[in-house]
Amino acid sequence: MQQEVLDACPKAIATGKHIYIGSGHSLGKDYICAAIGLWFLHAYKPSIVVETAPTDRQVKKVMYGETLAHWNNRKMDLGGKAFANPYIEFQKDKWYMIGFTTKETGASKDAAGGKFQGFHSPNICVIVSEAQAVEDNIYDQIDGIATSENVLVIFIGNPTRAKGRFAKGLRDKVNNIVFNFSCLENPNYIHQKVMIPGLTSYRWVEDKRQKWGVDDPRWFGRVLGQIPETAVSTVLGQRDINLMIGRHGTLSHYGDDAGVSVDPSGEGVDENVFKAGKNGEVLETYKQTNMAPSVAAIHAVEMCKRIHGHFIIVDCDGVGIGVWQELNKLSQDYLEGIQIIKFHGSGKSEVEEDGRQVYQNQRAEAAFVSQKRARQGKAAIDPKDKETIEDLMEEEYFTNNRGYIQIEGKDDIKERLERSPGCGDAFKMLQWGFEQGYRRSNMYKTIDRQGHGTPIMPIEEPATMGGYHGV
Repeated sequence: MQQEVLDACPKAIATGKHIYIGSGHSLGKDYICAAIGLWFLHAYKPSIVVETAPTDRQVKKVMYGETLAHWNNRKMDLGGKAFANPYIEFQKDKWYMIGFTTKETGASKDAAGGKFQGFHSPNICVIVSEAQAVEDNIYDQIDGIATSENVLVIFIGNPTRAKGRFAKGLRDKVNNIVFNFSCLENPNYIHQKVMIPGLTSYRWVEDKRQKWGVDDPRWFGRVLGQIPETAVSTVLGQRDINLMIGRHGTLSHYGDDAGVSVDPSGEGVDENVFKAGKNGEVLETYKQTNMAPSVAAIHAVEMCKRIHGHFIIVDCDGVGIGVWQELNKLSQDYLEGIQIIKFHGSGKSEVEEDGRQVYQNQRAEAAFVSQKRARQGKAAIDPKDKETIEDLMEEEYFTNNRGYIQIEGKDDIKERLERSPGCGDAFKMLQWGFEQGYRRSNMYKTIDRQGHGTPIMPIEEPATMGGYHGV
């Protein structure tokens, strides 16, 4: 499969066609495209090579990581200097390779070209990874610089969306050179053992067959490398993130709706994540591994008091129940009327539309609450909080066979991020808490999702989301 891509490069340059690679998981597409980028850089003098993807991790660790590995293993030194950041230089301003994300400042739609402006060379190569997650306007920007004498443009990704420019490019086999690479065709799967380290294993494929089923859109996109009939889409895309970044520093001054969310991981290797916020804006984030439930409970209360908050929401799936139990042991004098809210990500969502359940569980509900609040200008995010932004943008949803909106498994997200998405989960829980309308006048000692608890003064039931489904 890699050889087919290599053979296609001279044809693409000669004909002016772009290469689209719809690929299953871990089939060496970034590995071979990193080699192609270096080949182009050496074969065409002078030339400019651009590596880009939606996230820092994809650009710096995956794409440029593969590029540096090829660079360090080269048989001949043909000149040039490689830097730690995504940049290799042969001749300043004329002959170089550079890497940056599509979401960097200057690469947005509002920048009218942004990072993709200013590339002038008779020889240009652009390699776009995770192309399914790249906004359509970025494709237009790339088209704007792909006018040189020798141009090579490669889009690679998992075709998890049925719409968008990447899916459109994969379908157009007349004007593009198109490849679809399936995990079922790689040597590790065929021989049911590791023939080539790093490629998708037989065990991984069969695990996804059992977990997802062969009719799931993730099976089509992430295993078969084919466009699914039903799309897998991101809940919070770049446009939503930009809206929340634009509200940063503006929301906390209005109103007094404040609280803390806790995504516990107990005393394991993942981080316990705490986020304190007010009126949709995060004011403080704290992360720590190996944290006893009693310590986590005290820390959550102290964070809440610092912002004069009135609720603490805890993810009680798994080890999180311990933190909730410890919070309930604390005296009302110490809590000062702070509500302790139990959140079950895997628990049933009560949101209905036309008398029918909308979401598979509360985890999906919280994700779309965050989407709604972002689009209504009620949520804000610090542009420096890259980990939370990556967590939010990585998460995808689909409609399951029962017709409910469902978020992909956390293990799948963790596998791609190579860490737990705790920051994103804590952010969504906090936005969900804001949306429920918990106020100091509605005081409980403890409260769960259904509004059951031990009241310490007359109250009204917390507001629910109503029928919003976010699609």
